[in-house]
Amino acid sequence: MPVGNGVNCKYCPEYKKGCSGNDKTCLCYKCPRHLGQCICVKYCRETESILTFEK
Repeated sequence: MPVGNGVNCKYCPEYKKGCSGNDKTCLCYKCPRHLGQCICVKYCRETESILTFEK
């Protein structure tokens, strides 16, 4: 399955909180980048912006 079709859901902070990973309106579901890498470096290569996550 190519990135952009639910592959990123397993990296999404919402998925770790209990999301089923089937929400097609969630940004991570359709993002063409590797969300795991973006979270690691706290930078979104798609929007070219800094990422911040609440704990």
